Amino acid sequence: MMVLKEANGWSDEQLFENCRFNLLVRSALGLMNMDDAVPVESTYYLFRKRIVEYEKSEKINLFEKTFASVTKGQATDFEVSGKSIRMDSKLLGSNIAWLSRYELIHETLRLVCQDIKEILANHFLTRSQKEMIENLLKETGNKVVYRSTSAEIKTKNAGIRIACIYGD
Repeated sequence: MMVLKEANGWSDEQLFENCRFNLLVRSALGLMNMDDAVPVESTYYLFRKRIVEYEKSEKINLFEKTFASVTKGQATDFEVSGKSIRMDSKLLGSNIAWLSRYELIHETLRLVCQDIKEILANHFLTRSQKEMIENLLKETGNKVVYRSTSAEIKTKNAGIRIACIYGD
């Protein structure tokens, strides 16, 4: 599921939608019958979290090992050199860590803004600052990450950094 998500640039929401209703995606996941259950979101997120934790503790990137093994097997089976790889497992692992970091940043800022909301209301803020605070307060970090693509998250993060640096 993570490979399909990254390869297609889907948000988590788009991933689960495709897993439930797109027959090609279901087939790629080995779900051949319509009554085959798609893994639930909590299982997906727990698996993703455990992969990151394992890499931190063991210093082993499981995606890198898996892709290397698959590539080696394909190179042997199809008698090719295997010097070029179409999809890099490091990209997948770094995107998982990146989205986790954004979720943490977003949630921290949201909680701070929520705690000092009354103080902020008594100060003169620009319109864009007020909009940014309102947007932060609307959704928890995990919801933002769930419905946003990687590109959207990068845009959101850039906006937060600019606001923090320039006070706007």
